[in-house]
This record gives sequence, C-alpha cells and structure tokens, in this order.
Amino acid sequence: MFKKILSLFKTQPELANQITASASALPSTTTIPPRMVRSKRKKKAEGDWTRQPEEPSTADQLIGLPSQYKVLNDLLVTNPKSRSGYSQIDHVVIGPRAIFVIETRNLTTGEIRGGRREANWSVSSSRVKMYNPLMQHRAHVEAIHAHLGDYKRVRLVSMVTFTNRCRISVDPAVRYVNSDELIIYDHELVETIQRKTERLESEVPETVFQEKDIQAIYALLSSVNSTDPQIRSEHMEKAKGIK
Repeated sequence: MFKKILSLFKTQPELANQITASASALPSTTTIPPRMVRSKRKKKAEGDWTRQPEEPSTADQLIGLPSQYKVLNDLLVTNPKSRSGYSQIDHVVIGPRAIFVIETRNLTTGEIRGGRREANWSVSSSRVKMYNPLMQHRAHVEAIHAHLGDYKRVRLVSMVTFTNRCRISVDPAVRYVNSDELIIYDHELVETIQRKTERLESEVPETVFQEKDIQAIYALLSSVNSTDPQIRSEHMEKAKGIK
C-alpha cells in the first residue's frame, strides 16, 4: 500500500509540491489570542460619598437678622485682666434691646455635660475636661462692657454656640431665652437673638435703643477694635501659651 501511495506522488509531482508548500505555510505553533481584561469600573472616591454640604458660617447667618441689628465680627479689644492684654470676641450683635456677645465652638464634637456653676464640663469625645465656656466667655463680655462709654447700662447677653456635631446636655437654665447666659446650637442663633429681644421687650418695654444709639455703640466698638496684624499675632501666641 505504501509503495502505491509513493508511486502516486512520483507520477504527480505537482500535487506533492502543492501539499508540501501548504504544510510549510502553516504556523509552527498556534497563537493564543490575548486574554481580554475587563476594565474595572472606577470606584467613586470615598470623599465623594461622605462629603457634606458646607454649613454657613456664623457671620453669614447673622446677615439674616433684621436691618435694625448691627453686627461686628472678630473684635480684638484691650483687656488688662487678660494674659495677652486683649480679648478676642467672635461676634457682637447690637440690637434694639441688648448687645449679644457671641463665642463659637466649631471644633467640639460629642456630648457636652455640665452645670452652670461647674468649673469643668465633660465632653464624651475627649478625656480632657472642658473649662466651663460660659465662665470663660464672661471675660469677653466684661471686656465689651468696659468699652461702652456712656452706654454701660445696656443689657449684655452672653451666648456660646456649638455645631450639630455636638449633643448639648447641660443645665436647662442656660438653654432658655429667659437667661442672659445661653448655650445653643449655631443654627438656633438668629432665632434665639430675636426671641430674646421679644422677651426683653415684654419685660422692660421702656429700655429700647433708637437707631442713633445703635449706630453710636457700633461706632464705639469699631473704634476700639485692633486690626494691627502684629498685635493680633502676639495675642494669639500668648493666648495659646506659646510665649
């Protein structure tokens, strides 16, 4: 049989050459197509999921007060009782019934517990006690009072605000507008100022400031506000205990 096949190729050399050429044209190895890699969907950055809309600053909120109120932000006034010789007050609102001296606590988180007359308050997020912010803020209120000139009989209301990142569990007496020392959430600030003004109007209706009085107090406090960058820098260093 083999001889017959061999003789067949010999009799038909062209066919043999074609078969040989076809065989040599085939690749020696079969090429495997590369593995198709499915592109992974890019995950959204964690910050895109957790980022919260920015809360309006206290200064921005105070813009929402009626026009008869005058607002001063970031005052630095002399205070001989202070270690630096100055007191820095976050915000002062001059209204028709009272002056509101405001301190903001934006960095505090956790549950805050304490009594009005307790020197130290607890914060659940920290092992370190917080000095009673109302007691600390009294020095700021006194510093403002010292610069009021002929308006020293004006009613002064001390306010300390915390953000919603806190839970305020303090003496209920400082949570209601009948007090002149208040601990509130920052989003309650404008409403609380207006409610306190209404309460004072009902209690002592005769003690009302005219627009000229409000303007005079505003000008008085503006004139004692130190804007010198060096003085402010030195105050910050001394207040932090760096010097």
